[in-house]
Formats: sequence, C-alpha cells, structure tokens
Amino acid sequence: MPALHIMSVAMRVATAGTRPEAVDVAEPSLLQALTRDAGSAIDLLDRQLQIPFRFSGGFIFLIAMLALAVVIIWPLRLLLLSKLNALINRGRNNSPLAIYGGAVGAVVATVVLVTLSAWLALFSLGAALPLLPEVRHLAQTVAFGMVIAGFGLGIGRALHSPEDKVRRPIQLPPGLGRVVAFYPFAAGLMLALSSFVDQSSRALHATATSWTIAQSVIVILQAVLIGRFLILAGQARERQVETAASAGKEAGIPAVFGLTTVAWLVLFVGCSAFLMGRTRFGALLVQELLWAGLLLTLAWLLTRFLDALVMRLLDTDRRAGRFATGIVGVGQARVAQTAMLGSIVLTVLVWIVALALIAAPLQGDGATVADQMRPTPLMSALGSLNMSPRTILTAIAVLVAGIALTRLFRQWLEDRFLPSTSLDLGARSSITTTLGYVGVILAMLTATTVLGVQLEKITLIASALSVGIGFGLQSIIQNFVSGLILLIERPVTLGDWVSVSGAEGTIRKIRVRATEIATSDGSISIVPNSAFISTTVTNRTVRPTPGHIDLQFVVAGEISADAAMVALEAMIGGCDAIRHDPAPAIYVHGLGEDSYTFDVQVYPVAGRASQEARSGLLLSVSRQSRAQNLKISLA
Repeated sequence: MPALHIMSVAMRVATAGTRPEAVDVAEPSLLQALTRDAGSAIDLLDRQLQIPFRFSGGFIFLIAMLALAVVIIWPLRLLLLSKLNALINRGRNNSPLAIYGGAVGAVVATVVLVTLSAWLALFSLGAALPLLPEVRHLAQTVAFGMVIAGFGLGIGRALHSPEDKVRRPIQLPPGLGRVVAFYPFAAGLMLALSSFVDQSSRALHATATSWTIAQSVIVILQAVLIGRFLILAGQARERQVETAASAGKEAGIPAVFGLTTVAWLVLFVGCSAFLMGRTRFGALLVQELLWAGLLLTLAWLLTRFLDALVMRLLDTDRRAGRFATGIVGVGQARVAQTAMLGSIVLTVLVWIVALALIAAPLQGDGATVADQMRPTPLMSALGSLNMSPRTILTAIAVLVAGIALTRLFRQWLEDRFLPSTSLDLGARSSITTTLGYVGVILAMLTATTVLGVQLEKITLIASALSVGIGFGLQSIIQNFVSGLILLIERPVTLGDWVSVSGAEGTIRKIRVRATEIATSDGSISIVPNSAFISTTVTNRTVRPTPGHIDLQFVVAGEISADAAMVALEAMIGGCDAIRHDPAPAIYVHGLGEDSYTFDVQVYPVAGRASQEARSGLLLSVSRQSRAQNLKISLA
C-alpha cells in the first residue's frame, strides 16, 4: 500500500507540473492523458486499500468466499455437466428432446452457476470490506461481465458436448469441432471486457484519449476473433463441399453458415466507421456481431428444444395425448395439429425476444447519431425521419427478420401443418401465398415505423406518386389485385387445365403479378392475372361431384348394346338406395362379342353413406339379373 500511495502521488505531481495555470486549458497530449488516467486509477486503488476490513477475520473470510466462488464456477460446474451427460447417455437416447434438452440444460446450468459465483464474490467483497462508490460500481461491472462470459461459456459447452458427436445439437463441418467451444466463451469475455473499460472510464472520469485507445485495442481483438472464426467457417465449408462433391452427394451445411457474408459486411462497416472517427458506433457494430452470434445460437437451441418438448408431451403415446384422444375425444390428427401450432407459437415468441435483445443495444445512447438528412422538396413531409446509422440498421434488421420469419412460417405451413389437414393443394397454395404477402407487408410497415415514417406520410408519398401509378404502373396494380382475387375466390387452382388468352395447359404457380401455365409442349406461358378476371377462361378440369358413386358393369346375355343398357337402367332404377334426381348416368364404355361394358354414375339417397349405397346397389342388381337370366359383373 505505501508503494501504491507513492506512485499515485508521483502521478499527480507529474500531471500537475504539466498542467498550465491559465484559464484556457490546452488539450492534454497522449502521454499526459495516459499518465493522468493511470494516476487516477492508482489513487482509487490506494484509497480503497487504506480502508480497513469490517472485522478482524475479514481477509480470511474474503479469501475463503472467493475460493468457494471458484469451486462453484469450475469443479462444481464440470461435475454437474458430467452428471447431465451421464444421465443422457444412460438411456442411449438419441431423440431430439434428449439432444437439445441436454444442450439447453448445459447453457442454463453454466449461467446459473456462474451467476451464483459472481453474486457470492460480490457479496463477500461488500461484507468484508467497506467499498468506495467507484469501486462498488466497478465490482458490479465485473460481476455482470462474469455472467456474460458464463453465457458464452455455456453456449460453447452446449455445442461441443457430449463427447459422442452423434448426440451434439449441431453437426459441424470438420475443422470447427475443436474451436466451437472456445469462440462463444471468447465472445462473451470480449463483451465483458469492453463493458468494464467503458464503465472504468466513467468511474475514473478518464479522458476521451484513454477511452479511445483502450477501446481500439479491444475492437482489434474482437475483429481478429470474428474474422478468424469466419475464415475457419469458410474453410470448413469448402472442405465439406469438396468432400460431398467427390462422393457425388450434396453438402448438408447448416443454414447458419449462410450468414457469413452478412457478418463480413457488418464487420467491414464497423471497422471502417471506427477508423473514420465514429468510435462508439464502430465499436457497437463489432460488439453486435458477438452479441448476435450468442443470442441466435441460444434461440436456435431453444426453438429445437421447445419443438421436441411439445411434440413429446402431445404424443398420442404419452399421458397428455392419451387423455386428449381417449377421454376428451379429440382426433389424433387434431392433436398433432395442436402440437405443431403450439410449437410454432413458441418458436415465434423465442425469435421475437431474441431479435429484440439483439436490437436493444442499437436503441441505447452509446451509438453516435448522424445528422438528420433532409429529403427533396417532394418528400418534405419526411423531414422528421431519424436517418441515423442506428435507426437505419435497426430498420434493415427488422425488415430482414420479418421476411425471414415469414418465410420460415410459410415453409412450416407448406411442409408440416397444411399437409396434415384436409385442404386440397389449391387451398394450401392460396393460404401460404396470401400469408406470405401479409408477412412481407407487415415487415415493411414495421421497418418504416422504426424509421419514423407514419401512416399520413405514407399517404403523402402515395398521393405524390398517384400520377405515375395512373399511367406507368396501372397494369401492375391491376394484375396484383387480380392475383389477390384469384387467391381468395379460387375460380382456378393449381393443377387445373385451363385455356386463357391463347395459352392452354396446367396451372403451375399463381404469383403476385402473373400465373405460370405449363403447356403440352413443355414450355411455360406467363399469363397476367388480369386475364383470368377480364377475359373468358375455359377450365377443362373435370372435378368429381361430391357424394357420387362410379361403377363399371359388364352385361352379358343380351343381343344388342341398346337392350343391355335398357336392362341395366331398369335394374339400377329398382334400387331404393339410389337417387333418381339426378338420374343415374349410363355410358357405353366397350363392346364385345357377347358382352357390353358400361360406365355408371349414381348418387346415394340422403342420409346414406356412399359405401352403404354402393353395397345396396350391387345386391339389388345381382338379385334382378338372376331373375332376368342376365350375367352382370363389375369390370
């Protein structure tokens, strides 16, 4: 402590000797700024060490509690995680619930134990020693940094555990298995270090020069960390593609690696902004990459775990599923649909929370706000737009996230939910297409709201562009509205054979502007949607009438086809299970030497099932054919 006291006095003397006595204080040089801030830090530490402990055994108590905190954060955590892995391995269960449940459990256990250790260290420090306000604030910052680092440590543990690679939540390409446990922890540690430097500067009232130098070092380390990981991910992806290509297979690369281009772009923008003097904004962007990587990984693990959990709980072999199907009387298909709906609701909630947490730092006061940009006189009403880099990035993130969630939801509807319903292919396509349009529109409206564009301003823009819409965009708007009418009214659906505007073929896709028709010669005709509304459309698709029965009879024993048809019509008319309005339809299908084949279409009477009516018709025809000495059979 005397040595620290002497050093602090020397620092104050050195800085005092270089500080002018005039009223206009000049900006301190780099050496002066660093010397003064170092002296402030040493002085704070010296003043804290001059304060005695609260009781005689305070030092021993503090050492013991800190040792206990280390035991909790290291040996106890490893023991608990090993027990968790042993529990999963004991059942040899490779189900998604066990795999993702173990990963989420590793994250939760690590964060809880690290938080407990940080709280214990902070409590013991305050209980044993009276803390200065600045020291207490820095101690709380360190404790919070420990939690963030523990969060990254838990993510890394979840991705790299257990030792059996088959039971890991994500099958990483070769070359990333060993580093995947390190980089999340390093990301959390870098975030904690950046927070500590910022709070230390505020507590010590440090100069902007010292803060910039310290943050520059941290930003360089963070950029190197992110760049190194992206390079390793790219190399691993190339090796996996080459291996799959040599084997004649398609490489199954996790979708998360498709975001590397975006990460490189954000990293370049952040570093460029930092070098151009936008220090806080550049540092914030680089930190956002680390923060987003951790949160997106956790959100992905949580959504997979919740999906597996809901499917398991509502399984018809489980208690809840048996209760719903056996006691309540709900069909198995409805239970499965309920499970999928519950899964998608939880998934959307998790991703919304994750995206909100990712965007939260952009809404803080730490970022530098650029000067507002005034638009042209035509867009003068948009002058209140907040065109700062923070709001622009937030709006872009909201738009991209909204479109991504819309596509995920649409894919889930197409692949999982709608196939389990009784809707036909055309109805499924209409639902998914309409919801896709609604999702994109909502994402765009939300992004414009983030930028400060209100509804009245959108109306002003629409009125300013009304002339252009009236002339140049009239056909586009007409086709768009016609496409919505086709999706809602469904006069034609996917798979229909239609003839419209000189094109004839099968409807392949109904898009927002035009409809694709696959013709008989293998070509694709693009027909504007307005043609289906304003012109005559011939739909040559024969749809079966609900409730009708189709049969094919072979009649033998008559001298002519006319006599055979009359006899068959009389026998069908004598069946009380068949309706006479509409009358049965009988068509000649084939002619033989001694027999005749007829296609018959009949309708069951009201209140009778088709199967019951069919059985009654066959019995009636069989009895009457014997009486008339005719031989009648089904083709």
